[in-house]
Amino acid sequence: MALYFIPVASYEINCSATCAVVIDADTKTVLYNKNAYDERAIASTTKIMTAIIALESERLDEYIAVTDDMVKVEGTSLGLKSGDRITLYDLICGMLLTSGNDAANAIATAVGGNVNAFADMMNSKAQGLRMDRTVFVTPSGLDSGNNHSTAYDMAVLTAYCIENESFVEIVSKQNMDIYINGKKTTVYNHNKLLAMDENVFGVKTGYTKKAGRCLVSAKLFDKNRLICVTLNAPDDWNDHLALYKECEKCYKNYDGNESVSVCVAGGDSETVSGSYSYEYSLIDEPTVSVYYHPFVYAPVSKGDIIGCAYAYNGNKMIEKLPVTADEDVNYAKQE
Repeated sequence: MALYFIPVASYEINCSATCAVVIDADTKTVLYNKNAYDERAIASTTKIMTAIIALESERLDEYIAVTDDMVKVEGTSLGLKSGDRITLYDLICGMLLTSGNDAANAIATAVGGNVNAFADMMNSKAQGLRMDRTVFVTPSGLDSGNNHSTAYDMAVLTAYCIENESFVEIVSKQNMDIYINGKKTTVYNHNKLLAMDENVFGVKTGYTKKAGRCLVSAKLFDKNRLICVTLNAPDDWNDHLALYKECEKCYKNYDGNESVSVCVAGGDSETVSGSYSYEYSLIDEPTVSVYYHPFVYAPVSKGDIIGCAYAYNGNKMIEKLPVTADEDVNYAKQE
């Protein structure tokens, strides 16, 4: 995979992480890189992959019967007990917000049949996303086997996940109500960045002794989506805020007001002038494709839509822009 890399102005930024990366989610441009391709344990950020596989299973309303095997797990817990009934969707919420390892196991068993089979699904998905330095062993990210990834691979995974509206809806909430055996329980998000920066909308925390503090976050900046990943970062909250502040300097303001001329049939003028305008903050200048019919019929009033322009940020369409008439064209006078 070809990587597009723009170094930020200050690599002197005091990032506490062993490995870190910031990318633009839409173009995959790497804005900051500190050992971003080194393989490391990733703790509960593993649950990002567990969540997206479950969300794409189309079984979200299905009730899961919790078993002993599902809840026999160490670390953080949603508090599930054998015999509990809970929907797959609520399991996902509980897993992402409270980092419940029991919820991760329950999801893996319900969706994959067992933990090992689900790990195969995770690795297959990773291969499809070209996460070439990633191996998943558990759905929770506990220090078991050789479960590992890289900061860059986890950023690529997150860029994929934030295209899923349900995923974004969950990870952006500071708390949610879920139901276990029909009884409401409020779960709270471990991600403090949601309260520290109103433009941050996710994603997942993680910690084990082997991995250290791990954090994956996503932020909206002038309609751009940035993703930051830090692995083994003692000061992760401040790392992410500082990295975002620095990487936002990579974006430039681009604006344009372009004109076109369209032929008019039956008008008192043979052509009508039209225009479109845009204003974006992007890494690179947008590309614009303009479309309009070979001619329009009179009459044409100022402001009428006579075509459209598609603005692109790399391969991603930013916006469909109307091309509007800048003048009136009346019917041709009859002799």
